[in-house]
Amino acid sequence: MLLSNSSIMRINKFTFLFLFVSFLVIRCSVNAQAIRVLFNQPVDNTISTYTDAVYTPGIEDTIVAILNTAVSSIDVAVWDNGSNAVITALNNAYNRGVTVRYITSSNSLNLALVNLNSNISVLTRQASISTNVMHNKFFLVDQNILMTGSMNLGSGSIHDDYNNWLIIEHTGLVQNYKIEFEEMWGSNSATPNSTNSKFGPAKTDNTQHNFTIGSVPLNSYFSPSDGTTAQIVNIINTADYSLDIAMLTFINNDLGDAVIAAKNRGVAVRAIIENVSYIGSEYQNLLNNGINVLSHAAYPYDFHHKYCIVDANFPTSDPLVVTGSHNWTNSAEEDNDENTLIIHDFLIAQQYLEEFGMRFSELSTAVSPFNEKLDISIFPNPVRDFQMIKLSREAHMIQVNVFSMLNLNVLSGRFINSANINLDMTHLNSGIYLIQIIADNVVYYKKITKI
Repeated sequence: MLLSNSSIMRINKFTFLFLFVSFLVIRCSVNAQAIRVLFNQPVDNTISTYTDAVYTPGIEDTIVAILNTAVSSIDVAVWDNGSNAVITALNNAYNRGVTVRYITSSNSLNLALVNLNSNISVLTRQASISTNVMHNKFFLVDQNILMTGSMNLGSGSIHDDYNNWLIIEHTGLVQNYKIEFEEMWGSNSATPNSTNSKFGPAKTDNTQHNFTIGSVPLNSYFSPSDGTTAQIVNIINTADYSLDIAMLTFINNDLGDAVIAAKNRGVAVRAIIENVSYIGSEYQNLLNNGINVLSHAAYPYDFHHKYCIVDANFPTSDPLVVTGSHNWTNSAEEDNDENTLIIHDFLIAQQYLEEFGMRFSELSTAVSPFNEKLDISIFPNPVRDFQMIKLSREAHMIQVNVFSMLNLNVLSGRFINSANINLDMTHLNSGIYLIQIIADNVVYYKKITKI
């Protein structure tokens, strides 16, 4: 049978693509041990035919196991720690002669930190309620292991909330993170130097940004010194086919504009956002611009991720993942200490796609559990003591937030399978407040006066 030139061309193109993807899979497999990605909630391994994302409900055990291998040093920069297992591992490391250094933030609970050996130095950045936060999440073990991601070490963050975690073996990248750590620490010794210590805007852009791990290009940025938001905007601008966003809080206008521009040039954009109720959230703006964005606010546990995936299914279009501690907020860009990685790798993008696809499918089928319209009324107004919230039908999950005119969230609550809520306002000062209600993906606002 003779083939036409066009048929031969189609076969050649298919063969080239098959061989190219096969080459990428082999190349990425070689790098699999150097960059490992773990998810603490179930994933959908049917989404990718090339790799399987790893669901690891015991990420805490994995962290402890790696800490137990330390022979010389452990540096920790973590916003919150409620893990007694991790604290025990740090104490054990110190007792066997490992130098342990620890940085945290004053606005976290840190319930387990009281059990840390008192001989281990802890440096705490003094934070306000929501700014000037040491918000990093990373461990440096000896000279060659970095552990980082979106996860704090509170029990809820480790086991219940939705998070991703990376384990990367690379001496150069660890040294890069150590430069950042010691800029905050103020010294290269076991004891912090408060005189030299720099946090937030006081830091400088003094780290390397471009690495190659195996054959995987990787970019490293720290906030607020490195212009991380501009780097993420540039990444969004490279999207040719798809952009998937998984974000706890999305407020930054520049990033919102970049996402909308991507959609307008034909990129298939999907997003999941937890804190749709925050003042300035891009959630409604994305909806208004026709973007397929889902709210996670009305469902149990926090969607705590801070990642996006670009062109995951297109191996010739630089598929990549942006992840780390950096929410898409002004505080993350301007005030907080954050760490961000951009990983240019087809298989890692596919692994994140298996996590994102699972979450998006769950929410898509659960967003509207009732077909009938949901009406909400709030009374009395003005209110003296108890604010009544009445729904026209029962909602599976109701999130109520009360904001002061200074944009502070002064009262919050979640209610399950309810249609009537009696909100205690007696402790609030007289004044004007904004009540926000999120129920079954309906967002409702009402300005009320407290007397």
